[in-house]
Amino acid sequence: MAIVDLSVVPVGTKTPGVSEYVREAVKVIKESGLKYSVSPMGTAVEGDLKEIFSLVLKIHERLVAMGCQRLLTTIKIDDRRDKFQTMEEKVNKVI
Repeated sequence: MAIVDLSVVPVGTKTPGVSEYVREAVKVIKESGLKYSVSPMGTAVEGDLKEIFSLVLKIHERLVAMGCQRLLTTIKIDDRRDKFQTMEEKVNKVI
């Protein structure tokens, strides 16, 4: 299982605010059924890596359908194979 931190930012929108696009991206994540946690600077998603990559593509497709012509996506992946560890377990080890 992987934990992926992702941020998808539309570039060149009509206004500096992008909350409508972020809301739509979170909606796509909710629809996926994957476990997730939204933070001020991105969203952590937990699950099968192939499903998460497919999810990123769906987010891109949805935002392009909203009129975005350019998206800047940052992805950090923790693909731990030696043991099962949830997002909460990972955070609780350090706080």
